[in-house]
Amino acid sequence: MRLKARDLLGIEELDLQDIELILDTADGFLEVARRPIKKVPILRGRTVVNFFLEPSTRTRSSFEIAEKRLSADSVNLVGSGSSIVKGETLIDTGRNLEAMSPDIIVIRHSSSGAPHLLAHKLRSSIINAGDGFHEHPTQALLDAFTIRQKKERLEGLRVAIVGDIAHSRVARSNLLLLRKAGAEVTVCGPPTLIPPHIEKLGAHVTSNLAEAIEGADVIMMLRLQLERQKGGYFPSLREYFYYFGLTVEHVRRAKPDVIIMHPGPMNRGVEITSEVADGPYSVILEQVANGVAVRMAVLYLLLGGSADEEAA
Repeated sequence: MRLKARDLLGIEELDLQDIELILDTADGFLEVARRPIKKVPILRGRTVVNFFLEPSTRTRSSFEIAEKRLSADSVNLVGSGSSIVKGETLIDTGRNLEAMSPDIIVIRHSSSGAPHLLAHKLRSSIINAGDGFHEHPTQALLDAFTIRQKKERLEGLRVAIVGDIAHSRVARSNLLLLRKAGAEVTVCGPPTLIPPHIEKLGAHVTSNLAEAIEGADVIMMLRLQLERQKGGYFPSLREYFYYFGLTVEHVRRAKPDVIIMHPGPMNRGVEITSEVADGPYSVILEQVANGVAVRMAVLYLLLGGSADEEAA
Protein backbone atom coordinates (compact mmCIF):
# COMPACT_ATOMS: atom_id res chain seq x y z
CA MET A 1 0.00 0.00 0.00
CA ARG A 2 1.36 3.40 -0.89
CA LEU A 3 0.28 6.90 -1.80
CA LYS A 4 -0.68 7.54 -5.40
CA ALA A 5 2.01 10.23 -5.82
CA ARG A 6 5.72 9.86 -5.15
CA ASP A 7 5.82 13.23 -3.31
CA LEU A 8 3.83 14.95 -0.58
CA LEU A 9 3.72 18.56 -1.74
CA GLY A 10 0.39 19.71 -0.35
CA ILE A 11 -3.11 18.75 0.71
CA GLU A 12 -4.31 20.20 -2.58
CA GLU A 13 -2.77 17.23 -4.41
CA LEU A 14 -4.28 14.57 -2.10
CA ASP A 15 -7.71 13.05 -2.47
CA LEU A 16 -9.82 11.93 0.47
CA GLN A 17 -8.76 8.30 0.00
CA ASP A 18 -5.08 9.25 0.38
CA ILE A 19 -5.84 11.34 3.46
CA GLU A 20 -7.74 8.50 5.10
CA LEU A 21 -4.95 6.06 4.23
CA ILE A 22 -2.38 8.27 5.98
CA LEU A 23 -4.56 8.73 9.07
CA ASP A 24 -5.40 5.03 9.30
CA THR A 25 -1.74 4.08 8.90
CA ALA A 26 -0.72 6.56 11.60
CA ASP A 27 -3.07 4.75 14.00
CA GLY A 28 -0.86 1.69 13.69
CA PHE A 29 2.29 3.65 14.51
CA LEU A 30 1.00 5.26 17.72
CA GLU A 31 1.80 2.10 19.63
CA VAL A 32 5.49 2.29 18.75
CA ALA A 33 5.90 5.30 21.07
CA ARG A 34 4.73 3.16 24.01
CA ARG A 35 7.33 0.43 23.47
CA PRO A 36 10.46 0.17 25.65
CA ILE A 37 12.49 0.23 22.43
CA LYS A 38 10.78 2.72 20.15
CA LYS A 39 11.94 1.37 16.82
CA VAL A 40 10.69 -0.80 13.96
CA PRO A 41 12.86 -2.00 11.03
CA ILE A 42 10.54 -0.95 8.21
CA LEU A 43 12.83 1.62 6.55
CA ARG A 44 16.18 0.07 7.43
CA GLY A 45 18.68 0.97 4.72
CA ARG A 46 16.68 3.97 3.51
CA THR A 47 18.05 7.51 3.71
CA VAL A 48 16.10 10.70 4.42
CA VAL A 49 17.57 14.21 4.15
CA ASN A 50 15.94 16.87 6.33
CA PHE A 51 16.71 20.18 4.63
CA PHE A 52 15.36 23.07 6.71
CA LEU A 53 15.93 26.59 5.43
CA GLU A 54 13.65 28.15 8.06
CA PRO A 55 13.72 27.74 11.86
CA SER A 56 11.73 24.82 13.22
CA THR A 57 11.38 22.97 16.52
CA ARG A 58 8.34 20.71 16.29
CA THR A 59 8.35 19.80 12.59
CA ARG A 60 12.07 19.16 12.27
CA SER A 61 12.42 17.12 15.48
CA SER A 62 9.22 15.25 14.68
CA PHE A 63 10.52 14.18 11.27
CA GLU A 64 13.88 13.17 12.77
CA ILE A 65 12.23 11.05 15.47
CA ALA A 66 9.83 9.51 12.92
CA GLU A 67 12.75 8.52 10.68
CA LYS A 68 14.72 7.02 13.57
CA ARG A 69 11.72 5.05 14.79
CA LEU A 70 11.38 3.56 11.30
CA SER A 71 15.13 2.73 11.34
CA ALA A 72 15.92 5.05 8.42
CA ASP A 73 19.22 6.92 8.22
CA SER A 74 18.76 10.69 8.66
CA VAL A 75 20.90 13.54 7.40
CA ASN A 76 20.05 16.96 8.81
CA LEU A 77 20.90 20.22 7.06
CA VAL A 78 19.98 23.80 7.91
CA GLY A 79 20.28 26.87 5.73
CA SER A 80 23.24 28.33 7.63
CA GLY A 81 25.09 25.04 7.24
CA SER A 82 24.51 24.62 3.51
CA SER A 83 26.20 26.03 0.42
CA ILE A 84 23.13 28.14 -0.29
CA VAL A 85 24.70 30.80 1.95
CA LYS A 86 27.65 30.79 -0.51
CA GLY A 87 25.36 31.52 -3.43
CA GLU A 88 24.51 28.00 -4.63
CA THR A 89 21.01 27.71 -6.10
CA LEU A 90 18.32 25.53 -4.53
CA ILE A 91 18.28 23.29 -7.61
CA ASP A 92 22.05 22.79 -7.55
CA THR A 93 21.93 22.01 -3.84
CA GLY A 94 19.13 19.53 -4.47
CA ARG A 95 21.02 17.85 -7.31
CA ASN A 96 24.13 17.51 -5.17
CA LEU A 97 22.09 15.97 -2.36
CA GLU A 98 20.45 13.60 -4.81
CA ALA A 99 23.87 12.50 -6.12
CA MET A 100 24.30 10.83 -2.71
CA SER A 101 21.17 8.69 -3.36
CA PRO A 102 18.70 9.70 -0.65
CA ASP A 103 15.25 8.16 -0.87
CA ILE A 104 13.38 11.22 0.45
CA ILE A 105 14.22 14.90 0.89
CA VAL A 106 12.13 16.75 3.47
CA ILE A 107 12.30 20.48 2.80
CA ARG A 108 11.15 23.62 4.58
CA HIS A 109 11.63 26.83 2.61
CA SER A 110 10.54 30.45 2.90
CA SER A 111 9.49 30.59 -0.77
CA SER A 112 6.12 29.18 -1.81
CA GLY A 113 6.59 26.48 -4.44
CA ALA A 114 10.18 25.52 -3.54
CA PRO A 115 9.27 21.85 -2.83
CA HIS A 116 7.36 21.69 -6.13
CA LEU A 117 10.43 22.97 -7.97
CA LEU A 118 12.61 20.25 -6.45
CA ALA A 119 10.00 17.58 -7.15
CA HIS A 120 10.04 18.64 -10.82
CA LYS A 121 13.84 18.51 -11.04
CA LEU A 122 14.79 15.55 -8.83
CA ARG A 123 14.08 11.82 -8.76
CA SER A 124 14.02 11.58 -4.95
CA SER A 125 10.65 11.83 -3.24
CA ILE A 126 10.01 15.30 -1.79
CA ILE A 127 8.04 16.07 1.36
CA ASN A 128 6.92 19.65 1.90
CA ALA A 129 7.60 20.59 5.54
CA GLY A 130 6.25 24.11 4.93
CA ASP A 131 6.76 26.49 2.01
CA GLY A 132 6.22 30.21 2.39
CA PHE A 133 2.57 31.16 2.80
CA HIS A 134 1.50 28.17 0.72
CA GLU A 135 1.09 24.85 2.55
CA HIS A 136 2.18 22.70 5.49
CA PRO A 137 0.58 19.35 4.65
CA THR A 138 1.90 17.18 7.49
CA GLN A 139 0.68 19.74 10.05
CA ALA A 140 -2.82 19.55 8.60
CA LEU A 141 -2.65 15.75 8.59
CA LEU A 142 -1.61 15.57 12.25
CA ASP A 143 -4.31 18.11 13.14
CA ALA A 144 -6.91 15.99 11.33
CA PHE A 145 -5.59 12.88 13.06
CA THR A 146 -5.93 14.56 16.46
CA ILE A 147 -9.45 15.79 15.70
CA ARG A 148 -10.52 12.34 14.50
CA GLN A 149 -8.94 10.77 17.58
CA LYS A 150 -11.02 13.00 19.86
CA LYS A 151 -14.23 13.31 17.82
CA GLU A 152 -14.16 9.99 15.90
CA ARG A 153 -14.98 11.82 12.68
CA LEU A 154 -14.24 14.91 10.61
CA GLU A 155 -17.40 15.12 8.54
CA GLY A 156 -19.99 17.53 9.90
CA LEU A 157 -17.78 19.11 12.56
CA ARG A 158 -17.74 22.87 13.06
CA VAL A 159 -14.15 24.11 13.09
CA ALA A 160 -13.02 27.69 13.80
CA ILE A 161 -9.54 28.74 12.62
CA VAL A 162 -8.57 32.00 14.30
CA GLY A 163 -5.66 34.39 13.85
CA ASP A 164 -3.19 35.37 11.15
CA ILE A 165 -4.89 33.59 8.26
CA ALA A 166 -3.13 35.59 5.56
CA HIS A 167 0.39 34.48 6.46
CA SER A 168 -0.46 30.96 7.63
CA ARG A 169 0.34 27.92 5.51
CA VAL A 170 -1.17 25.88 8.35
CA ALA A 171 -4.53 27.61 7.89
CA ARG A 172 -4.55 26.93 4.14
CA SER A 173 -3.65 23.24 4.47
CA ASN A 174 -6.16 22.69 7.27
CA LEU A 175 -8.91 24.45 5.36
CA LEU A 176 -8.28 22.32 2.27
CA LEU A 177 -8.20 19.06 4.25
CA LEU A 178 -11.17 19.76 6.48
CA ARG A 179 -13.36 20.85 3.58
CA LYS A 180 -12.42 17.69 1.64
CA ALA A 181 -13.44 15.67 4.69
CA GLY A 182 -16.82 17.41 4.97
CA ALA A 183 -16.21 19.71 7.96
CA GLU A 184 -17.66 23.21 8.20
CA VAL A 185 -14.83 25.74 8.58
CA THR A 186 -14.98 29.35 9.74
CA VAL A 187 -11.87 31.55 9.55
CA CYS A 188 -11.60 34.56 11.84
CA GLY A 189 -9.12 37.38 12.25
CA PRO A 190 -8.64 41.08 11.62
CA PRO A 191 -9.82 42.01 8.11
CA THR A 192 -6.22 42.92 7.29
CA LEU A 193 -5.15 39.34 8.06
CA ILE A 194 -7.84 37.58 6.02
CA PRO A 195 -6.65 36.84 2.46
CA PRO A 196 -8.99 37.93 -0.35
CA HIS A 197 -11.26 35.33 -1.93
CA ILE A 198 -10.68 32.71 0.77
CA GLU A 199 -14.40 31.96 0.52
CA LYS A 200 -13.57 30.19 -2.75
CA LEU A 201 -11.86 27.49 -0.68
CA GLY A 202 -15.13 26.86 1.15
CA ALA A 203 -14.57 28.91 4.30
CA HIS A 204 -17.03 31.09 6.16
CA VAL A 205 -15.35 34.39 7.06
CA THR A 206 -15.86 36.65 10.06
CA SER A 207 -13.90 39.16 12.11
CA ASN A 208 -16.04 38.51 15.18
CA LEU A 209 -14.42 35.95 17.49
CA ALA A 210 -17.62 35.22 19.41
CA GLU A 211 -19.43 34.47 16.16
CA ALA A 212 -16.62 32.23 14.90
CA ILE A 213 -16.52 29.97 17.95
CA GLU A 214 -20.26 29.84 18.71
CA GLY A 215 -21.12 26.13 18.81
CA ALA A 216 -17.68 25.08 17.53
CA ASP A 217 -16.46 21.50 17.95
CA VAL A 218 -12.85 22.54 17.35
CA ILE A 219 -11.06 25.87 17.86
CA MET A 220 -7.70 26.14 16.13
CA MET A 221 -5.66 29.17 17.14
CA LEU A 222 -2.82 30.44 14.93
CA ARG A 223 0.40 32.27 15.72
CA LEU A 224 0.77 35.89 14.75
CA GLN A 225 3.58 35.64 12.20
CA LEU A 226 5.17 39.00 12.88
CA GLU A 227 8.31 38.03 10.96
CA ARG A 228 6.26 37.76 7.75
CA GLN A 229 4.27 40.95 8.25
CA LYS A 230 5.65 43.97 6.42
CA GLY A 231 3.20 46.59 7.62
CA GLY A 232 0.81 47.62 10.38
CA TYR A 233 -1.92 44.98 10.20
CA PHE A 234 -3.32 45.93 13.63
CA PRO A 235 -2.68 48.77 16.10
CA SER A 236 -0.98 46.80 18.89
CA LEU A 237 -0.58 43.33 20.41
CA ARG A 238 -2.76 44.42 23.32
CA GLU A 239 -5.58 45.36 20.96
CA TYR A 240 -5.15 42.14 19.00
CA PHE A 241 -5.53 40.11 22.19
CA TYR A 242 -8.60 42.12 23.22
CA TYR A 243 -10.43 41.20 20.00
CA PHE A 244 -8.91 37.86 18.97
CA GLY A 245 -7.15 36.32 21.98
CA LEU A 246 -8.84 33.14 23.21
CA THR A 247 -9.93 33.26 26.86
CA VAL A 248 -11.91 30.95 29.12
CA GLU A 249 -14.96 33.20 28.66
CA HIS A 250 -14.78 32.76 24.89
CA VAL A 251 -14.47 28.97 25.16
CA ARG A 252 -17.82 28.81 26.94
CA ARG A 253 -19.50 29.76 23.65
CA ALA A 254 -18.27 26.58 21.98
CA LYS A 255 -19.60 23.04 22.37
CA PRO A 256 -19.18 21.57 25.89
CA ASP A 257 -16.71 19.01 24.49
CA VAL A 258 -14.77 21.47 22.34
CA ILE A 259 -11.08 20.84 21.74
CA ILE A 260 -8.51 23.66 21.55
CA MET A 261 -5.61 23.38 19.11
CA HIS A 262 -2.51 25.40 18.22
CA PRO A 263 0.27 24.41 15.80
CA GLY A 264 2.89 26.26 17.88
CA PRO A 265 4.88 28.09 18.82
CA MET A 266 2.34 29.90 21.00
CA ASN A 267 2.47 33.54 22.01
CA ARG A 268 0.77 33.32 25.38
CA GLY A 269 -1.22 36.41 26.25
CA VAL A 270 -1.44 37.38 22.58
CA GLU A 271 -3.26 34.55 20.80
CA ILE A 272 -4.31 32.50 23.79
CA THR A 273 -4.28 32.65 27.58
CA SER A 274 -2.34 30.13 29.63
CA GLU A 275 -5.59 29.06 31.30
CA VAL A 276 -6.88 27.89 27.92
CA ALA A 277 -3.59 26.59 26.52
CA ASP A 278 -3.01 24.43 29.60
CA GLY A 279 -6.67 23.79 30.36
CA PRO A 280 -8.85 20.67 30.09
CA TYR A 281 -9.94 21.31 26.50
CA SER A 282 -6.42 21.73 25.14
CA VAL A 283 -4.96 19.01 22.90
CA ILE A 284 -1.88 21.03 21.93
CA LEU A 285 0.68 18.58 23.30
CA GLU A 286 -1.26 15.67 21.85
CA GLN A 287 -0.88 17.33 18.45
CA VAL A 288 2.88 17.23 18.93
CA ALA A 289 2.86 13.57 19.97
CA ASN A 290 0.59 12.60 17.09
CA GLY A 291 2.87 14.41 14.65
CA VAL A 292 5.49 11.69 14.99
CA ALA A 293 3.02 8.90 14.13
CA VAL A 294 1.60 10.83 11.18
CA ARG A 295 5.05 11.59 9.76
CA MET A 296 6.01 7.94 10.22
CA ALA A 297 2.94 7.06 8.14
CA VAL A 298 3.84 9.53 5.39
CA LEU A 299 7.44 8.28 5.13
CA TYR A 300 6.31 4.68 5.15
CA LEU A 301 3.61 5.14 2.52
CA LEU A 302 5.82 7.16 0.17
CA LEU A 303 8.38 4.37 0.20
CA GLY A 304 5.73 1.73 -0.43
CA GLY A 305 5.87 -0.52 2.58
CA SER A 306 3.42 -3.35 3.15
CA ALA A 307 0.54 -2.54 5.50
CA ASP A 308 1.10 -5.89 7.24
CA GLU A 309 4.58 -4.79 8.35
CA GLU A 310 3.76 -1.45 9.94
CA ALA A 311 3.53 -2.69 13.54
CA ALA A 312 6.23 -5.38 13.16
